[in-house]
Amino acid sequence: MITRGVSDIKGLHSLTTVVGPLTEKKGFLKLYQLSAEKDNLGKRLEWVGRQRSQMEERLSEIVRTMRLVKERTQRDPASDSSSKSRDRSSRSY
Repeated sequence: MITRGVSDIKGLHSLTTVVGPLTEKKGFLKLYQLSAEKDNLGKRLEWVGRQRSQMEERLSEIVRTMRLVKERTQRDPASDSSSKSRDRSSRSY
């Protein structure tokens, strides 16, 4: 029997070692594609979760600031109006 070397092989189709039937190969390919898509969607979901938490944090900061500003304006309405009247009187038209 003549042994063949790697250089004697013309291509993959000349090899007689087939992993399995064609449908089995398609099944593994589909499993790989679905697994890759699942990983990608999982990463996107994590990113969206981080974005959501950052947005909620910012919203809570805005609400806190709005409350503080409201409290200040309700406590000192006279000081705000007097500073505005001073600004108007100091201007020359």
